[in-house]
Amino acid sequence: MALEFLPIPLSWLVMILLPVLFYIYCVHPLSMFKKMGVEGPKPYPVIGNFLEFKNGLWDIELQTSRVKEFGGVYGVFGGMRPAFVVTDREFLREIFIKQFHNFTDRSASSTELEVRPVCRGLANLRGDDWKNVRATLSPAFTGGKLKLMTDIINQCADQLVDNIGETTRNGAACDIKEHSSAFTMDAIAAVGFGTDINTQETPDHPFVVNAKKAFSVNLKNPLVLIYLLLPKLVKPIMESLQVSLLPRDCVNFFSSIFTQLMQQRQTGGQGRVDMMQLMMDAHTMKEEEGGEGGTASGRTRGKKQALTRDDVLGNGFQLILAGYETTASMISFTLYQLARHPDVQDRVVQEVDQVMKDRDTVDYEACKQLEYLEMCIMENLRIYPPGNRLARVATADTKIQWLTVPKGMLMDIPVLPIHYDPQRYPEPHKFIPERFSKEERQKRDPCDWMPFGAGPRNCIGMRLAMMEAKIALAKILSNYRIALAPDMEVPVQLSKFSGFLKPEHGIRITVQPRNSARE
Repeated sequence: MALEFLPIPLSWLVMILLPVLFYIYCVHPLSMFKKMGVEGPKPYPVIGNFLEFKNGLWDIELQTSRVKEFGGVYGVFGGMRPAFVVTDREFLREIFIKQFHNFTDRSASSTELEVRPVCRGLANLRGDDWKNVRATLSPAFTGGKLKLMTDIINQCADQLVDNIGETTRNGAACDIKEHSSAFTMDAIAAVGFGTDINTQETPDHPFVVNAKKAFSVNLKNPLVLIYLLLPKLVKPIMESLQVSLLPRDCVNFFSSIFTQLMQQRQTGGQGRVDMMQLMMDAHTMKEEEGGEGGTASGRTRGKKQALTRDDVLGNGFQLILAGYETTASMISFTLYQLARHPDVQDRVVQEVDQVMKDRDTVDYEACKQLEYLEMCIMENLRIYPPGNRLARVATADTKIQWLTVPKGMLMDIPVLPIHYDPQRYPEPHKFIPERFSKEERQKRDPCDWMPFGAGPRNCIGMRLAMMEAKIALAKILSNYRIALAPDMEVPVQLSKFSGFLKPEHGIRITVQPRNSARE
């Protein structure tokens, strides 16, 4: 089609407009932090600072060097999206505690994928919606409920001990990460959803296969990379196709499982008081009080709310995945540390034997008495946190000291530079459990240790995860001496581009049955 009214050819116009538009949308925004007086590494059009991750997400040296170079608050671009990287202690207190009311969300509505049921999981919710669903689920994690879970977790731990013994018969090595993952999957399915899946006996169980698919998503995935670089462009397309960053067959599998569980609970009446039953009670309350039409705007802040079917499916999916991988990493990496430090292992074994001398199971009270074991777990979580970053979004313009944080700004909190800060932790690369004695913890700022986040939006299942890890570790150490396998790499190589802690080649150990092993 000829555009005769134009004084210049259309091709010339396009050639002129393209660089102008490129400058307006891809170059000019990159000067934002300079205008604010905030330093940071040089960003590039479209990709921003993504080249910072060329060596992976767990590059401790790079992340700590950036803090030394630019300070505790600096600016970066994830693609074209600006973010403040925050490690400064005072700023962290403001974000997580003092002004938490302005930083309740982990993501902005402009970039968060609204693909159901995944988007209805607790970690993805925002504002009052998050507060209300958290209030609904929190009763599942009280001390009274945790006490009721110990017998089931002990049974799963006994199976774990047997499987380790079977695998390491005749001096063979085993991948303790694989064993730990099977244990945590069985435990969370049983205590959270009343389901006996016994993946420790069937390692190729569909639960495990699909959970591994969910955790295989990383920066090497082209869809993830495109979404992170151009979220506002890709988001509407993915939402229209109902495509999330998780594999569709994985989401469909767990949605089907939880739909079946919902139907069983509806027809079978109220069962045990677990996470599934709490969600079902809230779902039934919703149906009795007005059907599917309830919206967040009609709910009371911070109170139990009616849950839709998608709420139940999304939170069921999220809870079982969260209870699977992170707790397994806690167990396996703590054993890795104990194997590397036999003197620490000796002290833990001594404590376990003392606490367990009049017990057959690691009950709730025993868990509370395993103080040195807890110190070891906490120090391990400092060195190897389950995730390498936390995120909060400003829900309003907020003044923090010298900086005005505009509404919608992402606050990127890298955990590794905080946990490896020599001012916070002298000799940060050393495994020193005594850092987490009661006396030392009382001296420490709450934002100096953040494997489970901090403030009101910390991990809802933190206490359950710690209890599971203590039970599993106490059972293992009651029965075996742990050593690293001859072919185990030290230090352990991490999966570079995974957002979650994952050993690239497993954690291989050998075990020696103890003469004093409990029958």
